[in-house]
Amino acid sequence: MTIRNSDTVFAASAADYIERLVEARSFRSARDYAARQGGSLTGLTSPDAARFFLAAARAEQAIGTSDAALRALRIAQTHAETAGDQALLGDIYLTLGQTLRLTDQLSAAEKALRDAESIFRRADHRSGQARALNQLAGFYFRQGEYGNAVTNLLEAVEIVRDLGDTRQLGFMLGNLGRVYTLLGEPTKAEAYLRQNIELSTDLDDLLEVGRAQLSLGYLQLQCERFDDAALSLDAAERSLTIANSPRDMAILATYRGELEYKRGDFARSSETLRTALSMARAIDPHSTLTGRVHRHLAELAVRTGDFPTATREVSLGLTLMAAGKDAVETAALTLLRAMIANQENKREAAKADASTAVAMLEDASAAFEQMAARAWIGSTDLFSPKHRMLHLVKAEEFYTRHGLTLAAERTARILSGLYANLRKSAAATVAADSDVTVGAVAPEHDYVTTSEAINRFKQQLPALARPDLPLLLTGETGVGKDRLARYFAAVARPNKPFVSINCASIPETLLESELFGHTKGAFTGADGHKDGLFVAANGGVLFLDEIGDMPLQLQAKLLGVLEHKRLTPLGSTSEVELDILLVAATNQPLDKLVAQGKFRSDLYYRLSGLPFHLPALKDRKEDIPLLMTAFMRDAGLLEETELPPAELVRQFLAYDWPGNVRELKNRLTRLEVMSQLARDGDIAALASSLFDSERTTAGSASLFDRVAEFERQLIDEALIASGGNKSKAARLLGVHEATIRTKVKRYGMESRVN
Repeated sequence: MTIRNSDTVFAASAADYIERLVEARSFRSARDYAARQGGSLTGLTSPDAARFFLAAARAEQAIGTSDAALRALRIAQTHAETAGDQALLGDIYLTLGQTLRLTDQLSAAEKALRDAESIFRRADHRSGQARALNQLAGFYFRQGEYGNAVTNLLEAVEIVRDLGDTRQLGFMLGNLGRVYTLLGEPTKAEAYLRQNIELSTDLDDLLEVGRAQLSLGYLQLQCERFDDAALSLDAAERSLTIANSPRDMAILATYRGELEYKRGDFARSSETLRTALSMARAIDPHSTLTGRVHRHLAELAVRTGDFPTATREVSLGLTLMAAGKDAVETAALTLLRAMIANQENKREAAKADASTAVAMLEDASAAFEQMAARAWIGSTDLFSPKHRMLHLVKAEEFYTRHGLTLAAERTARILSGLYANLRKSAAATVAADSDVTVGAVAPEHDYVTTSEAINRFKQQLPALARPDLPLLLTGETGVGKDRLARYFAAVARPNKPFVSINCASIPETLLESELFGHTKGAFTGADGHKDGLFVAANGGVLFLDEIGDMPLQLQAKLLGVLEHKRLTPLGSTSEVELDILLVAATNQPLDKLVAQGKFRSDLYYRLSGLPFHLPALKDRKEDIPLLMTAFMRDAGLLEETELPPAELVRQFLAYDWPGNVRELKNRLTRLEVMSQLARDGDIAALASSLFDSERTTAGSASLFDRVAEFERQLIDEALIASGGNKSKAARLLGVHEATIRTKVKRYGMESRVN
């Protein structure tokens, strides 16, 4: 086709016009215009023709006609490729990924989004690359792959920071805050949301400010910081009213209604939620937005004892959520249905719904909702006390870890009652059941601590000593997971075997034989019969340290042994019956290993029946004097009634102990070796030399904190070299001046610039 100047002018004009229609959200007008004019542009090769068909595809996508959107995208792709416009081609692939996702073609959608990122990266189109990474993060977020979402968002954030694009930066920081909220990381979530508010306020972007304040209010509401939540929601209302965003205002009313019923103001909550329902229905009566209001109306009705209304609202909510595929809200409604069934004494239905709700929330990684569900299950008599305890322990550990004091105390009170009952039950049957022993253990087996959480866990261990309930101990290397396992063995099965193996320290080729045993001739080099550690531990406790390093093949066999309580040694046809308490430990996040395909999900869920996280020593420094005293007395550095010198204790408290309890014990062992020298001098002075080269707080800083400190030092040096001139400092560092301005403000360095 011969391209005339008039064709080029028409293509540019048509592309501009349809893009304006799409921007104004006049999607049907844009579709009609594309139908009238598209034929004139189909055979014209130009970037403007590609723009035209891309805008037409976006209009079709917004209307919901995905097939038409895909056809328009194929035409747009051909035009962009022929014209060699890489930036436009990247945008086409981004829209293609969005459209494919909406049609549930998830693999193809992910590939299209990754192709878009690659196109932008090869073209050195940094802003496009950041948009692609942000879209990928959104894709992974919707699939429940939050680790991947965070990874892509963090990379996008660094790009827009380098570009000095504060508008995009604020938006992406807000997305990070929302992901971390769902993951149950409130401290990180709040930090990112506040940064979003600050940047968006500077840009006078009231819509983004209002949305960030709304997200912050929701986070504070989940953390039961009700006064803070009320302030954030009030601020969001002021911003969103000016920005005129009906959808966000409906969400705001829903959050406010939730806040009011959680505060006990049921009458006002009912009025607020009815208003929210009217607002949501005006936008779309069949949306998950409307379904979410029904969910909260149902919860309000449950709290006020109006179960017929609750049943009706749950039914309406579930219908809408099923259509919208919102797993978290569906699970929340399913839990409410369990509460209603429990009230109506339909125990089996209540148990089934409660279990389903927790499983759905666990799959969705919705931490706050999941822990609330676990706490409710623990407070009912639907399940056995031990089953309830498992849920409560998980909930309390989450609440305690994140400083959610009210929820932690509420959960702890329920746990305390259960512990007391289980201990009484165990004591009453101790004569008949030698597997459970209640009482003190020998000092050499005790786990020395002043930590409330650890001591509470120690108290529950006798009642949880069951072959079908493995313990999973997590924590940094050296925190004392092996010591706690030995304590459990001494309490649960005193005078029985305790067998320990580090799965990371034995080659894969030997580990199977070590664990499960073999017969003579089972493999090359098997010159005799070997029972294996499972058989050696039979009747007692087997401790599998660093289980995250166990090969996948052996994980499958371990799962089978745990399920059937028997094993078949290599080369044998005879089964060995087992009666073992299993303790597993790891310093790795097993859930991430599962996501990476390095650890079996079925084994992970089997092992995580009773997890307990041992905090790092730097997070429980009150234990340091106690541990010092115990270790030094064992080593003969102190008499039985002596205490460590005050200056020595001060030095030990001032250190961050990256190697935890193991490192502390090793330090004291070194003191033991030098004790002969110490007798001739001051042991505290001698100890000070152990710390001279290691007095640093870096061990307590996160990676991001260390990067930020390094960045601050670089900027400081550049400002000194440039005489405080931001432009010159930016040129010295090879970044945009806007980046320097933002970071100077972030690090409080305004006094260093002219």
